[in-house]
Amino acid sequence: MRKILLILFLWPTIAYSSQVPLKKFIRHADIEEVKISPTGSHLAIRKLHGGERILIFMSIESLEFTGFLHFRGREEVGNFYWANNERVVVEVMSRKAALETPVNYGSLYAINYDGSKGKNIFGYLAGERQTGTRFKKAESTYAHATIIDPLPHKKKEILISTSPWRNDWESKGEVAKLNIYTGVKNQVIKLPQIDGRAYTDGAGNLLYATGTDKNNNRQLFFRSKNNWHRVKNSTLDSARPVGFDTDTGEAYLITNQKNKTQALIKLKPKSEDYSLVYQNQASDISGIIYSPASYKPTGVYLHPDYPVEQFIDHGERFPKIFRGIKKAFHGFRIKFTSFTTDGNLGILKVYGDRLPGDYYIVDLTSKAVDFLISSANWLDPSQLNPMLADTFTTTDNLNVGVYLTFPQESKIHNPMVVLPHGGPHSRDYWGYNRNAQILSQNGYLVLQVNFRGSTGYGDKFYSAGLREWGGKIQQDIAEAVGWAIEKGYADPKRICIYGASFGGYSALMNPIRYPDLYQCAIGYAGVYDLEMIYTKGDIKKRERGISYLNRTLSKDENLLKTNSPIHNADKLKLPIFLIHGEKDKRAPIEHAEALVKAFKKEGKPIQTLFVKTEGHGFYAEENRMKLYTEILDFLDQHIGVGASEKNKG
Repeated sequence: MRKILLILFLWPTIAYSSQVPLKKFIRHADIEEVKISPTGSHLAIRKLHGGERILIFMSIESLEFTGFLHFRGREEVGNFYWANNERVVVEVMSRKAALETPVNYGSLYAINYDGSKGKNIFGYLAGERQTGTRFKKAESTYAHATIIDPLPHKKKEILISTSPWRNDWESKGEVAKLNIYTGVKNQVIKLPQIDGRAYTDGAGNLLYATGTDKNNNRQLFFRSKNNWHRVKNSTLDSARPVGFDTDTGEAYLITNQKNKTQALIKLKPKSEDYSLVYQNQASDISGIIYSPASYKPTGVYLHPDYPVEQFIDHGERFPKIFRGIKKAFHGFRIKFTSFTTDGNLGILKVYGDRLPGDYYIVDLTSKAVDFLISSANWLDPSQLNPMLADTFTTTDNLNVGVYLTFPQESKIHNPMVVLPHGGPHSRDYWGYNRNAQILSQNGYLVLQVNFRGSTGYGDKFYSAGLREWGGKIQQDIAEAVGWAIEKGYADPKRICIYGASFGGYSALMNPIRYPDLYQCAIGYAGVYDLEMIYTKGDIKKRERGISYLNRTLSKDENLLKTNSPIHNADKLKLPIFLIHGEKDKRAPIEHAEALVKAFKKEGKPIQTLFVKTEGHGFYAEENRMKLYTEILDFLDQHIGVGASEKNKG
């Protein structure tokens, strides 16, 4: 390890060099997460080994391996948590059937840091035969589990919330104590609502539970003796607990507010009286900064354009330390993945637009930082392209945020790829983005648009995108393109649009609405028939899913047809490339197949890449290599250097 003192540490000045080979971007990150044990004696590291996620343990003092967890068959290591100083609980990922992408089916596995006493403790694999004994044994449970409290004063138990498997996905779960050595589970209380989980004060005492009704409305409940009581204050109904103050007994919650951004509030014990702690006028709260020892919220993460932090408790020592570290890693984001129980040591992740993630161990007493490991050491930050944030104003006076990733040393008149995000109710963030890096490394300006309806900018901005999938959302994307052209960033004769999921829908819907704007379009795992969303895929399985579609999309058949690429194929006059996984459950392959059929009916050529073993996005490295190779060839043919030379001829 190399010692870095905060006072002396400076990140090297960025100097662009040669193009980074595609295969370096295709690789999965080698290191995915690092966490420190409660007393600081060991590290648990989730890493990729032979294409599978495993868990390794290291002694901090000697930096030698002490044990590992490598599942046999199709199981892999997912998220993990130190339950006590010797034992880690792991969420099990599994590759089912022919699907490439590992999926969490809710199982938990526990193992000691020396690799001993490994056992399935929750899920469908945890059952034991009950014959010939009066002692309770572990049972198979067909549900997902969420660890809600490690119960630090009970070294053999943790507290979990469960969500049962059901065909309708509408059943209520339970709160249970789970023995991390035997897998024996004892119910504490049923959850009050579907899609719910419970929250504690960090000492095992249940305080709140959240859930949704069948209309997808969020609800908050108080714990009172052996019952749950729903809050009566409508402001609190959508609130989500995020922390607790053991000194005052007050709980911290993030709440959504009508026509406003999210607010952090403090709720008095056993009441509905609350006070505002922090609210930003431009940005929702994207995360909480916790005090190392007490785990009390001491600050918030915000993401209006570039990420920023705002501290709410300036009396503590930690905010000053955090600011010092942030200054040392100027230009990058930082967050702590874990702390020791006494708060003296922490694991720091440093990441950003040119850095997938490096990990450090921080001594919060001496303020020294030791480098541990890099998640992708084959990527040199000095060779990657920065992501720049900006905003523009739409014709109806809405401020819309954009991110721009330029090719090396080129800021004007670039061939441009527009990259609308999925959702639509999600957003793009400043940070490392594989698509942006691959495309910009190959000479393309990348434009990402947080159009109306995107999350992170408050309820008013989010609501402005409801039922506007084919309308004002597409208008925002098109106006962002016009803005980039007006700025001189983009060559108006060399623009392509490429997106996945809802972004795939937009990649075809935008050229339908604005046919003169683009020279080509790439739809990846897209939805192309809005009526089909109601009849195929996993959203339709839940009443809450149908309620979501009715609220955010529409149930008017004429409107759905008007805003579906499948019913507007005749208006697409440009080269199209469709990419899809045949195991996609969110946007079934039927969407792409129907569009191909419509194009053939119109007598139009269409390029396709369908992969049998992939789902909602490609996971296997060999499939990703094929994906990006064909995308780059398609772009070069229509808007790249090759296309430019052809146009000159």
